[in-house]
Amino acid sequence: MPATSVLEINAPASGIFDVVVDLLAYDEWLPNSTSFPGITSISESPTKLGTTYIESTPLGIRHGEVIDISRPSKVVFHQPMQLKDAPEGVLVDIKVEIILRMKTEEVTEVERNVYLSFPEPLIGLKPVFEEGVGLEGARVMGFLKKKVESLA
Repeated sequence: MPATSVLEINAPASGIFDVVVDLLAYDEWLPNSTSFPGITSISESPTKLGTTYIESTPLGIRHGEVIDISRPSKVVFHQPMQLKDAPEGVLVDIKVEIILRMKTEEVTEVERNVYLSFPEPLIGLKPVFEEGVGLEGARVMGFLKKKVESLA
């Protein structure tokens, strides 16, 4: 079951989508946090299917890739994470799915789903990660709303 955050943003889906997929601009609207200290490397811009990126966090490194993209309604990021204290190759599997649904011409519902999967050696970390993912999802969505609505 994913950690889900949903909110309405007063903007068309296309404008929200453009902000979500502009990985180079995340530092402009999303303040760093323990969960998101920033993107350290991006393979290409503009973002497209197969774009890769790296996020280095205090807990480990996420090697992300855009695995599904359908403008302006959906983008999916797959970002397996190698924890610093875990054996090499023992990864937390993370998938972030953003779905945009137009409510009216100027109002869009944004749904952010985060799916986590843990290998047996790391299963004890699941409750800690799930709590953090929920808090981080709400934080990201709030800043996304603020950024997009400031563009109007």
